[in-house]
Amino acid sequence: MLVNMKNKNSQIMKEILIFILIFATTFSFYKIPLKDELFNNDLVPKTSQFVSRNIRIAIYNEPNVTLPSYVSVATLTNNYTDIKANLINSGYQVSELTCDDIYNHKLKTVNFDILILADNVPRENITNYVKEFWLGGGAILSFDSALAYLCYFGILIPESAGDDGRLTYWTYLSSPINNISMRHPSSKSYNIDDTFTISPLNWAVLDWVALQGSVVSNDFYKIAFRQGDTDDVSVVAYDPAILSGGKVIHILSNFMLNADDLIIDAIEWLCPRPKGRILFDLSHFPYYGIDPWDSLATAPGNYEILRDNLVNRSYTIDKLYPSATGNLTTNNLAPYDALIICLPDLNFTASEVSAVTNWVNNGGGIITIGENPGSVTEDTNINYLYSNFGLSMNLTDGGSNTVTYTVEHPTLEGCSQITALAPGLIVYSGSAYPIWGNNADEIIVGGQEFGKGRVILMADFATLRDSSMPSYDNLQYGINLINWLTASQAEVLLYLDQIGGPDPNDNYYRAPVTNALNDLGVSFYLTHNIYYFNLSMSFDEYPLAIIDNPAAYIGSYFGDVLNYVKSGGHLIISSYVYGVSSGNTLWDYLGFEPTGDTFSAPQTIYIWDNPHPIFNTPAEFGATSINSTYDYVATDVCNLTLYSNATAIAGLTSSFQTEGAAIILGAGGRSIANAMLITTYMDDTDDSTYSDAQELWENEIAYMMSIIHYTPPITPGGINWFLIIIIGAIALVVIAVVIIIFKKRKK
Repeated sequence: MLVNMKNKNSQIMKEILIFILIFATTFSFYKIPLKDELFNNDLVPKTSQFVSRNIRIAIYNEPNVTLPSYVSVATLTNNYTDIKANLINSGYQVSELTCDDIYNHKLKTVNFDILILADNVPRENITNYVKEFWLGGGAILSFDSALAYLCYFGILIPESAGDDGRLTYWTYLSSPINNISMRHPSSKSYNIDDTFTISPLNWAVLDWVALQGSVVSNDFYKIAFRQGDTDDVSVVAYDPAILSGGKVIHILSNFMLNADDLIIDAIEWLCPRPKGRILFDLSHFPYYGIDPWDSLATAPGNYEILRDNLVNRSYTIDKLYPSATGNLTTNNLAPYDALIICLPDLNFTASEVSAVTNWVNNGGGIITIGENPGSVTEDTNINYLYSNFGLSMNLTDGGSNTVTYTVEHPTLEGCSQITALAPGLIVYSGSAYPIWGNNADEIIVGGQEFGKGRVILMADFATLRDSSMPSYDNLQYGINLINWLTASQAEVLLYLDQIGGPDPNDNYYRAPVTNALNDLGVSFYLTHNIYYFNLSMSFDEYPLAIIDNPAAYIGSYFGDVLNYVKSGGHLIISSYVYGVSSGNTLWDYLGFEPTGDTFSAPQTIYIWDNPHPIFNTPAEFGATSINSTYDYVATDVCNLTLYSNATAIAGLTSSFQTEGAAIILGAGGRSIANAMLITTYMDDTDDSTYSDAQELWENEIAYMMSIIHYTPPITPGGINWFLIIIIGAIALVVIAVVIIIFKKRKK
């Protein structure tokens, strides 16, 4: 009996061991990626700056080369064949658009990133439509005589509007050899003083001295000049910062002999990277239009300032014109993040109401503007459109002009009063809520989160029109609304209290960190007041919080940030506050302690771990240290001492030390703390043509977003001995347990 029991026990253990070995050998041929491998998958955000992406190019095909009335002297050619072939061979999506195509509104920023004018100019009936593409954030690449159009319509040189600019800002000159004059993203394949050649004919060359007299002179970049005279500019890049519109590059000739790379570099730089895409509805005959040529509106030309300021903050805007195939359709709405409707005279169809409701439910943001009961037809149309949203216009009562009553909401950041002129009133119910009003019983602006999207209803069209923008907080509120409406699906909550670099405009939307987010295509909600950052952090769920803090003291909110990280949130922080907040429990959790030492000028940051993705994905940082000659705040770097619960990959010394850590990975891989103010590092240490600040922000964000989205897949690979060892250890434990059990039974 004992022998039989022993044999039986032995047989059971053999069977268990065989099962474990089969399991181990089966799964040992599948490889579980380690964290170092997480950048080898498709989850890494792609960027057209450092990684190619699909750029959509429209080439204007205009066989009519007779001069339109606005051009004084030119010989138009419409010769784009070589340019098109070069772009297609380089992998770009290229389409030809005719005059009729543009007249029928096919030229939109949602369809095309860049328009090429190859030594031709738009015919008179489409000049405004081409301009509204540019005003909406689309980019233009022009060659030779196309410069006449850019000048006459104030696109490249605002002072030239109404004149084609020849002999004032440009002229025709022979320029067979041209020198590259600067390192710039639009000429990154070239070094300074490299040359390219063109046919020795007369081409459209700009006068640099005249350009320097323009109000936008600081927004011009002299990329190349005619050999022999540095003031004869053969290639100029224009990045509007003071005014509005998309980027522009003018190249003197469309007959390029050895400069294919120059065109490719230009295309890559020109491509817009919008924070969000906005659609303005003209199809329902609004009361106000954007531009003076918006003839479908009762009062055209009233939202130019709002549009210009939004485009200047990296949004793109298209207009929805009436179409026989449908207006507010599912297909028309799908590519956009926000929709603006102003006092519609034409009612909506049932299918439009359904399409808009579903679009909002899936993440879209809509703002509709009503009026007092004198516009009962238009307000009734709005109520029909909003029948599912819990917001409607009061059709009988109006409000007063003083709008100072507020109910706490993210869109109120930086605002205390907005303009109203004989406004209407909002009725809200269900999950909708008030935001602005005359008092608690007279609400002028209401909102709602609906499904994955967001809804705003305003009861006065005067608030956001051009004439009201200089008053109170109207402009700021308009910007806030679009920021909030386009961020319903945002994964990043950003706090930024001062932009980096020598930009006098303090445009938070064009700082290195925001440029990096846009370039990566990562949706974010921007705050610049720490109270509203904290408010949004508690109201909504954001996987990643970023704090770019060169200016304001925000230490009193670090307890909330600590709770956010402890609860599973991810954090990237660059702050001057470390040195004045020692002993903060947030720093302990992130893995360091400030020594109290600070530096009032940028310090050399040495890279300790060159292979780390933060230094090579997606931007390949080609230097061993990060340096800056630009100092714009009192404290640029703090001295941090590393704890054992964190890892440092860069520091203030040439080799690793626990004191002087500069880039620290902590909180179990969920935080990156930067001892330096990243946005101070505006130099281009690695000669990439992009600032170190943007490259570092971009890589840190890409690294953290990849960790957030990373799910280790089981993929075919070689024998995984580590897995075999683990399973073998488990097998031994199981066998030991079985032996103990059978011994007890034997007794």
